[in-house]
Amino acid sequence: MIRLVLADDHPLVLRGMEGLFDPSQFEIVALCGDGAAAMAQIARGACDVAVLDINMPGMSGIEVLKRVRAEGLPVKIVLLTSSIDDDALMEVVREGVDGLVLKEAASDDLLTCIAAVCRGETWMDREVTNRALRRLSAPPPTRLTDREAEVARFVAQGLRNKEIAYRASISEGTVKMHLHNIYEKLGVGSRTELVLRMRDRGLA
Repeated sequence: MIRLVLADDHPLVLRGMEGLFDPSQFEIVALCGDGAAAMAQIARGACDVAVLDINMPGMSGIEVLKRVRAEGLPVKIVLLTSSIDDDALMEVVREGVDGLVLKEAASDDLLTCIAAVCRGETWMDREVTNRALRRLSAPPPTRLTDREAEVARFVAQGLRNKEIAYRASISEGTVKMHLHNIYEKLGVGSRTELVLRMRDRGLA
């Protein structure tokens, strides 16, 4: 059972979202009308995935994402938006958003996105992904070593540091060192950004 917190300042949108989820697979923990209420639910460990409108009064979805990442809270963040400019797009990518869905997209996209992020993947609307890739299309200054490329591929598969260490037969500290080098070489600042870069290079 996947526990969800849904947040949008439009009640009709919120109720519409609620109706998308099969009660046999999802538990709707809370319906929130603003970011602060959603953050309170997330902070107490109420959910596995938080689906947040980007623009909400008091505390935006992006601000919730930043706080969740800063505090290291183990929740997947999916952002919903009617539109997003390039600067905001790159901001959420660098903050490591797990999913980004356009409100105009089919409802199936949201369900697909949530399934993907629960598997440890990053999921974004195709149009948004293409825009992000264009912004990340500058060639990397330095080639990755074979080990760095291996670690980057594991990240693209959704594996966490402990799992990567086990697969590669190295310590978690060594994984972190490789990730630091990978981020610097590829000019990225988050796992989400790294996954997009790997996809752009045909490696994920």
